[in-house]
Amino acid sequence: MAILSLTNVVHLNASSAITKSLFIFCGYLPEQVWEDKADIVDEAITFFRANVFFKNFHVKSPADKLLIYLTSYINIALKRLESCRTLAVGTKAIINLGLETVPVPGEPGFPFPGLFTLPESQEEAELLRNYLKQIREETSGRLLNCAYRANGTPNKWWLAFAKRKFMNLVIL
Repeated sequence: MAILSLTNVVHLNASSAITKSLFIFCGYLPEQVWEDKADIVDEAITFFRANVFFKNFHVKSPADKLLIYLTSYINIALKRLESCRTLAVGTKAIINLGLETVPVPGEPGFPFPGLFTLPESQEEAELLRNYLKQIREETSGRLLNCAYRANGTPNKWWLAFAKRKFMNLVIL
């Protein structure tokens, strides 16, 4: 029944965009809020520069599947930010990326067709689409803090990784 069993790796706080209905759907509603622990988005951003060099990625848990998806998304976002010279222009580019339709497994445009199980119903597909959209938005906001310095100029040590191909995927 569960789309992805990510309940133990997703971080919740008061400002999180992830809804409680996702956790109820997955069968787990955490009682505690972990303020001092890194979540999957932090892990994806922290290890992006190492993970982007991988040609193969061994999946050992559902968290690895989400890490692969987020690493690919960060690569796409950095590709969009590559030509943006200020934080304001970069923010607009990320907002436009967020407005694009998020494909789910089984739809054309989904980057990893065999990695995730196909949704069993349209309702489940919409729930997964909303989850992926929310996690992409959270990742985008945190990525802007890394890709741009405090004065609004691009951080070349991050944007240089936009040229890398993750798992030999060509990003346009």
